[in-house]
Amino acid sequence: MTARAAALLALQLVLPPAVAAAGEVTGQVRFTGAPPPAGATLETTRDRETCGPSVLDESLLVSDGGVENVVVRVEVPGWRAEPRALSLDQRRCRYLPRAQAASPGSTLELRNGDPVLHNVHGYAGVATAFNVPMPFQDGRTRRTLPRPGVIRIGCDVHAWMAASIVVTETPFVAVTGEGGRFSLAGLPAGSWQAVAWHERLGERRAVVRVPASGAATLDFSYP
Repeated sequence: MTARAAALLALQLVLPPAVAAAGEVTGQVRFTGAPPPAGATLETTRDRETCGPSVLDESLLVSDGGVENVVVRVEVPGWRAEPRALSLDQRRCRYLPRAQAASPGSTLELRNGDPVLHNVHGYAGVATAFNVPMPFQDGRTRRTLPRPGVIRIGCDVHAWMAASIVVTETPFVAVTGEGGRFSLAGLPAGSWQAVAWHERLGERRAVVRVPASGAATLDFSYP
C-alpha cells in the first residue's frame, strides 16, 4: 500500500460515516395557545434583601409567538460531541442560564453569585445526580455530567429556583432564544430525527431533511 493510499484510508476511518456537504438548519419553536401573561412573577419567601420581593416566572417564556429556552437537537448516527466546560450561576436567587445543553463527560462549574446559602440539587429522573451546598458568595465547584438525559436542577433553600440541562451525544444542539428561534450548522446531508424539549411543555419530534447544499427549515409548535 502506498503512503497516499494509507493516508486516505486513515482519513476514512476517523470521519463519521455520514459525511456529506455541511448544511444549516434554522427554525422556530412556536406557541399556538394563549401566551402566559408577560412579566408574570413568583413571590419569594426568604432572603428578600438578596432575592427581592419577587422573581420573573421563567418556566414558560413566550415572545414574538415563539417559546424561549427550548433545547432543540438533531440526531445524526455516528456523530458525537466532545465533552466541554459549561457553567451554572446563581444571581439574585435565579439560575443563569435557565436551559442549556451539554455532551456526556462535560464539566459543569457551579457558581454562587449571591451572599446567601444556595443548594444546587440536580435530579436525573427521580434520582439525585448531585447535591451541592454553596454557602459562600463567589464559591465555585465542579461536577461531571456522565451520561445522556435531562437533569432538572432546583434549590432546596429557595423553592422557586429552577434550571435544566439536556445531556446529549449529538453535536447538533441549540437552545431557543427570543422568538423561539434557533439555528444549527454543519449538519451532513440526509433525513434526521429532530427533538425539541421544554421543561414545562415536554417533547416534540420531527424529521428534518438536510440538502446537500443550502439550508433546511425545522419548526415545532406547542402546546
